[in-house]
Amino acid sequence: MIRNSLVSAVLALAILSISCSSLIGGRDSSIPRLLTPLADAEFNELINRLKPFTELQSLRTSQVYMQFLDAVESYRYPEAVATLILQRPDKIRLLLQAPAIRSKISDMVSESNRFKVAVYYGDYKHFIIGTNDADYTAWRESLGDKGKSALTAARPFHFTEMLMMRPINVELFTYSFEESHLIEPDTRRGSKKGARIIKSFYVITEIELPSSAKLPARVHRRFWFDRTNGAIFVRQQLFDNHNQLVTDIYYSDYKRLSPGSAETWPSAILVTRPHDNYSARITLHDERFEINPELQPTTFVLQNTEGLRETDLDKPITP
Repeated sequence: MIRNSLVSAVLALAILSISCSSLIGGRDSSIPRLLTPLADAEFNELINRLKPFTELQSLRTSQVYMQFLDAVESYRYPEAVATLILQRPDKIRLLLQAPAIRSKISDMVSESNRFKVAVYYGDYKHFIIGTNDADYTAWRESLGDKGKSALTAARPFHFTEMLMMRPINVELFTYSFEESHLIEPDTRRGSKKGARIIKSFYVITEIELPSSAKLPARVHRRFWFDRTNGAIFVRQQLFDNHNQLVTDIYYSDYKRLSPGSAETWPSAILVTRPHDNYSARITLHDERFEINPELQPTTFVLQNTEGLRETDLDKPITP
């Protein structure tokens, strides 16, 4: 009997020891904490920070480096040298060339909801014509592996509002204003491995109210401002008619790129097209960055001078 009582006492002490050890905590650098200090800003102040983008009338820059990232193939295309030209309301021309020999990789134009894309590189060399807001998913699927290429998926209008945004319109749209948090890895110097932080952002959302109370409101755009970095504009999200996120754009490394302008512009931009399975990293330099230059009417004219096989996606496609 005494032996049994002793065994029971030992077991009880062991269980108690385990229970108590579970109550003893320790330092865990992976527990995120809010990064401070935080900048304060009002709605109108943040809207004013978008004015360089919303008031831009034209842009011409030929010192642009661009790299496409293909999510389907997990492939990084070689970095290309690009010429980017914009003119309001919706004109864009984007020419990609190989950096060493300056041979053309792709040339794209878009205007009035129509686009043309000439692909000179890769397995699908083609001259493509189509409509910006049309869905060509079935056509891309019919191409097989060739249709998965980032260059096949890329359209010039994917990059129009990257720098030349539609103006804010408080008469046509409703705008919400809120704080949002994101948990990110702590990449600051001296941070411990696995450490995470909570970053605070001001977020302005552009909303189109429905004509009927039975219908949902439609989100058009969302603008993010980093409160841990002076509430600077760092992200733009664009949504389609079904409230799907079609373009996600990140801005960083602001610099004075144009000698004739006191405004700073993001010199590093990441454009992500999640449903098209590609992204593009764009690096802008302070050479040949012209704000509101005079542009010739032929600037946005693209013709099939190379004799590429031509496909108009809005016409019946013959084999």
